Amino acid sequence: MNFLYPIYTEQTECQDCYKCIRQCPVKAIRVEDGHAMVIPELCIMCGRCVIHCPAKAKHVRDDLARTKQLFSLKPRVIASLAPSFASEFPDYTKDQLIYALKQLGFHGVSETAIGADLVSAQIAKDLSGAAKNKDGQKLFISSACPSCVEFIKHFMSDYTQYITDRSSPLLAHSRFIKATFGDDTGIVFIGPCIAKKREADVWKTIDAALTFNDLRKWLNREGITPGSLKVNTEQHDFIPFRAGKGAYYPVGGGMIESCKKYNPLSHVRTMAITGIEEIRSALEGLKNEDLKEPLFLEVLACEGGCVNGPGTGSSSSLAMRNVRIGEYAETADDTLDEQVLSSVSDLTGTLPVIQQVKKKHSEDEIRFALRSVGKYTRADELNCASCGYDTCRLFAEAMLDNRAEKTMCVSYMRKLAQKKANGLIRAIPGGVVIADSGLKIVECNSNFASLMGSDIVEMYDVKPGLEGADLTKIVPFYRFFADVLAVNGPDVIEREVRAGKKIFHVSVFAIEKEEAAGAVIEDVTAPQIQKHRIVTQAKKVIDKNLSVVQRIAFLLGENAAESESILNSIIDSFSEDEGDDE
Repeated sequence: MNFLYPIYTEQTECQDCYKCIRQCPVKAIRVEDGHAMVIPELCIMCGRCVIHCPAKAKHVRDDLARTKQLFSLKPRVIASLAPSFASEFPDYTKDQLIYALKQLGFHGVSETAIGADLVSAQIAKDLSGAAKNKDGQKLFISSACPSCVEFIKHFMSDYTQYITDRSSPLLAHSRFIKATFGDDTGIVFIGPCIAKKREADVWKTIDAALTFNDLRKWLNREGITPGSLKVNTEQHDFIPFRAGKGAYYPVGGGMIESCKKYNPLSHVRTMAITGIEEIRSALEGLKNEDLKEPLFLEVLACEGGCVNGPGTGSSSSLAMRNVRIGEYAETADDTLDEQVLSSVSDLTGTLPVIQQVKKKHSEDEIRFALRSVGKYTRADELNCASCGYDTCRLFAEAMLDNRAEKTMCVSYMRKLAQKKANGLIRAIPGGVVIADSGLKIVECNSNFASLMGSDIVEMYDVKPGLEGADLTKIVPFYRFFADVLAVNGPDVIEREVRAGKKIFHVSVFAIEKEEAAGAVIEDVTAPQIQKHRIVTQAKKVIDKNLSVVQRIAFLLGENAAESESILNSIIDSFSEDEGDDE
C-alpha cells in the first residue's frame, strides 16, 4: 500500500466487492490478487471510493503527525479554515472553534474564503474583459476545484484550454498569509476536501492539509468539546480579518455569487455544475465556437458542492448544510477592499498534471480478452456492471491494461463454478441429486437416473441433469429432502430405504439452509457396493487397530508388518474380484 498518496487501500480489509470501481467516475482502480488499489496517475481524489467502500478498506492519509511537527519547525502556524466549517461544526460557535484550534497549537485561524474572494475578484475582472471581446474564447471553466482540474486535464483534455489560469482559493489564501505574516509562517488547511492534500504535496506555500474528519479525531483525542471551552474572557476571531462573500464557495453557485459582488457580469452566462458525471455530461459536445456570448462554468467535483465533500462527517441533510453556509455567509461583507485585493500579485497556477496517453487496443485484442472470460458473441456480453465497468468491452480493455482480473467477471466465475460442480457430480460413482425448496431438481448425474429406473434414464437422455423435474414423482424418499429444507431442519439425514428389491443408502444434506439440499444415493444390494463396503471396513480396521497390533507384536516378538500384510491381502483380493466383474 502507498501511504504517501492521499488515498490508499488497506489490503487486509478489501473484500473484492468492486464497489469502488463502480463508484469511481474515472475508473482509477487497479485490481491485483483480488485487492482494489488506487492508481495515483489517474486518480482525481474525488474521494468517492473512500465514501462508498462497504468494508472501509479505502483510507485517507492522516496528516496529523505532519501538522504537529510544524509547531516545532515554524515560528507560527496558521490554520486556513474552509468556510464549510459552519455546516460541519454547528455545535461550535465561531469563537469556540477558533479557540479550540489555538488550544491545539495554532497561532491563529484565517478563513480560506479570503483566498476565494481574491480569486472571485480576479475572475470577475477576466470575465468582464471577455464580455467585450466579440471574437476568440467564449467558454470559461473555473479552476477553484483541484479535482475538477485533474479530471478535465486527464479525461477531457480538449477542454483544458478553457480552464481559467487562476489559482485555487487555498493557494491564493496561502500566498496571502505569507505576504501578511511572513514567508516563515506555516500553513495548514482544514476542510472537507481530500484533493487539498495533493495541493499541499505540490505547492510549497501549503505545509499540510487536514480534513474535517482529521480535525474531529484530533479534538476528541485532546478531550476538547464545546462545553469545555470558556471563551467569555477573551475575544477570538479570524486573522487578519473576516472574509467576504467568498464564504459562499462551498455550495453550488457560491463562486458565481461571490464573483457578481465584484462585477455583475451582465453580459456573461453563468452556470454551476456539481458532480463529475454531471460535469462530463455538460462538457461533452460543447463547442466554444457555438457560443454567442461568454459562458462561465463553475464546476465542483462533489455533488451538492464542497459541503458534501469526502472529508466531512456531518450527519445533517445537504439542504440543512446549505442553509448554514448561507446564514454564515450573509453575515460577511460583500467584498474585500482594494488594498487587500492588491496584496497578492500572483493569482495564477493550477495543479500540474502529467497527461496519461491511453493505449488503444485493437478489435482482435479486445475479442481475445472477452473470449478469456467466456464471451464469444455479442449475446454473451451481458454488460451487467458487476465487475465495476459499465460494459464488458470496457472490462476487457481494463484487463488488457492490467487494471482488472478475469475473476472480477461474475458470469465467468459462475460458469466456471458450474462446470467444476458438474464435473464433480459426474465423477461421483454414486447417484447424486440436488433439489430446491420447491422439491424441483436442480441437477443430477446419470448414476442417479440409473438408480431410479429405466423411465428416468429415458428422461435424462432427453434432458441431462433433469432440471425442473418434480422430485416427489421420482424419489420415494423425497420427504427426507422436505425435512432437511424445513425451518430449523437437520443438516443431514442418513437412512437405508427399501425400494422394491433394492436397498438404497441415502444421505440427504443441506446445501443452503431452506433453499437447496443434495443427496448421495447408493444401491447397497449391488455386489460391487457390498465388496466396496467390505474393503472400506477392512481399511478402517487397519487404521483403527494397527497401533494395537504393533504393540502386541512387539510384546510377543512378532513382526507387525506381517499382520498388516495379511489384512491388506484381503483388501487386494476383493479389489481384484471387483476389477474382474467390471
